[in-house]
Amino acid sequence: MANKSDIDKEKRSGEEGKIMARNLLDGAWNTYSEHLIMLENWEPNLEKVKRYLTKVKNLLGYDQPINLVVVYFVGGFENNPFVAPYDENRLALCLPIENGESDILLSHELTHIVHSHTANLTANWERTIGSTILQEGLATQVSKFLVPGEPIELYIEHTKGWLKSCYEVKADILTGILPYIEDSSSEVVTTFTFGNGTTNREREAYFVGWEIVHYLLGEGVTFKEMASIQEKDIPNYLREVYPLLLNERAGLVKQTKQNILRQG
Repeated sequence: MANKSDIDKEKRSGEEGKIMARNLLDGAWNTYSEHLIMLENWEPNLEKVKRYLTKVKNLLGYDQPINLVVVYFVGGFENNPFVAPYDENRLALCLPIENGESDILLSHELTHIVHSHTANLTANWERTIGSTILQEGLATQVSKFLVPGEPIELYIEHTKGWLKSCYEVKADILTGILPYIEDSSSEVVTTFTFGNGTTNREREAYFVGWEIVHYLLGEGVTFKEMASIQEKDIPNYLREVYPLLLNERAGLVKQTKQNILRQG
């Protein structure tokens, strides 16, 4: 049974969501008229969703059926698809249509759904920063693998120039987020995703995940192996990998990988 603090938190979250949605609507209102014909003639492409879901499942090594709900919506032109709980057994894949379809974003969000099955991920917003890092790192790098050949920024960048600014302070971002690996508070998750992190960059967890998964792939760790790490083990896994990433001592990560995977 939910206690009063849980109910109050959910109420505040709902109210904040309504305010955010209203602000997005107001900000995009004058732009909708330019896209009315496209929006009125738009039709869903569920075959593409099924095709990419199969590709992601194969890459992450998951062979069981996945029951999900696809929700198409008109957003605020901010290119922000997402995955959210739909009911006790299903996740909703929520895809904006106002900017047209994106295979990169589709494969990114489908990776989150498949990863939730392989690692028994919680569907709650409040999860450890470590879990957030690995989830976003996998999603961005899987989309790069499945939809190759595009500019790097398209796989991860939300604001033009963001990736370059992160690389300018790469070491500071990596070390700054480390003390929060086990933290799962809503405030900290927001800080390292939508908010500004320790270097005053947005979405620092995305950048760290991008870098860590890229490094692990280079050391021979597969997408399937990373996706199989259970959520409860992710913070410890990252703590063992971190020194290797910072020092780039090639080869040692493989033993770390094997030890962690045996625990999973």
